[in-house]
Amino acid sequence: MISWKHSFDKINEEFEIVKKKKQALDSLLSNGRISQSTYDLFNKEIENAIAEIERQQTALLERMNSKVEELKQQIKTLEILLANFEIQHVMGEINEEEYQREVDLLSAGLENARQELAAIQEAVNQLSSAVETEAETVQPEAEQPSEEAAVQPEIEVSEEETSVIESEEISEETVQEVPQEPSVEVAEVESIQNQQEQEQPQEVPSETPSQSVEEQQEQQMEEVEAEEEKNEE
Repeated sequence: MISWKHSFDKINEEFEIVKKKKQALDSLLSNGRISQSTYDLFNKEIENAIAEIERQQTALLERMNSKVEELKQQIKTLEILLANFEIQHVMGEINEEEYQREVDLLSAGLENARQELAAIQEAVNQLSSAVETEAETVQPEAEQPSEEAAVQPEIEVSEEETSVIESEEISEETVQEVPQEPSVEVAEVESIQNQQEQEQPQEVPSETPSQSVEEQQEQQMEEVEAEEEKNEE
């Protein structure tokens, strides 16, 4: 019992010291009393110490679990021996003095084994809880990104937004500079209208033909009158 108990107490003491160092270091950083680089340096040492404690805890936990199984088997054996002496005593196979001596020894051994089993089971539960707590609290704090790393993604996003806006402005200017071409339907309609205008015959003004016919008629009348005058003579 002394071996595992000593190791258990020593590991718990070391872990408490490291945990207090971690709390003090976090407090100094939050109060601005140390720089981020100094914090990272000491925090790295604390992380290494915690990793070593976790390794020792895991090894001790395995030893203690083996001890639990050993104690359970020992208790079972003592209970069988004690029951055997009780049977022999009832049957009169052993005298009272021998029976009392053996029963006292077995009972004392059984009580010690049961007490040690209860103590080691409680220690195993504490050790298991400590390992789980370290995994949930210490590691997430060590994995937190620095302020510079947290700000960097915002800068990258703003640069991407700026590039997108610039590309949209350039595309709008390009669209404005390109002359708009008439659609195919408008071009076809204009072509058909031009073709129809070319195929239509040019109309002769109605006044010119009508005037030439009247002149011809007057001329013919004058010629007829002239011939009649000649005939009268």
